[in-house]
Order: sequence, then C-alpha cells, then structure tokens
Amino acid sequence: MEQLAARAGDSGADAAQYLCAVEEAARIVGQKWTLQIVNVLIDFGECRFCELQEALGGVNPSTLSARLKRLEEEGIVDRQQLSTMPPHVVYRLTEMGEHLSGVIRELTSWSRSWLCATRIEDCN
Repeated sequence: MEQLAARAGDSGADAAQYLCAVEEAARIVGQKWTLQIVNVLIDFGECRFCELQEALGGVNPSTLSARLKRLEEEGIVDRQQLSTMPPHVVYRLTEMGEHLSGVIRELTSWSRSWLCATRIEDCN
C-alpha cells in the first residue's frame, strides 16, 4: 500500500482512490465479451444485434444481450430502436464508449507484443 500511496500521492486515501478507479473500470469492462463488443462497435460504428453476434462469432445470444444491456446502463452503448419496416434496433457507442478506443488499441498492442508472440495464430 505504501508503494501505491507513493504513486498516487501522499496519503492512503489517495491510494484508495487510485485502486477505486481501476476496480470501477474492471467492473464494467472486465466481463467476457465486453471489450470485444466495444471493439466491434468502434470498427463498424453501429450494428444490429445479429451483426454483432456474427462479428463476435461464438457469443451466446443471452450473454450478448446481457452485456449490451449492462453497457447501455453504464452509458457506454446507446440502443436505438428504428421505426423502419420491420422495426429493428441498432447499437452504437456513446461518447464515453468512444473514449475506450485508445484503451483497446493499447491493450491490442500490449497483447501482440507480449502474449501473441508465442501464439501468433491466436492473434491474427
């Protein structure tokens, strides 16, 4: 905790706030499929549910639905029902969600450098 306090400032309260920020972010984006969903929406701008499911390949529909609902509740994804025939729903990132693009780029770079070097076929 002393090292964290030194990094975050002088007090234990600062260290607790430092940890709180990481815990809060991990609570939202740390669930399986969440970063992949955000990444697809970064790439495509907006997607229908079936397009997201196809782009992710292998995600269970109920899991995808739950993740999208959670991302919407957290203010990262916007769900818009279009009044077309037939009606359908599209998902897109909010401004808050778009700010994750830098984080995802950094994670991708880190993963390619450190994790994919030995398993390159897994990371294409």
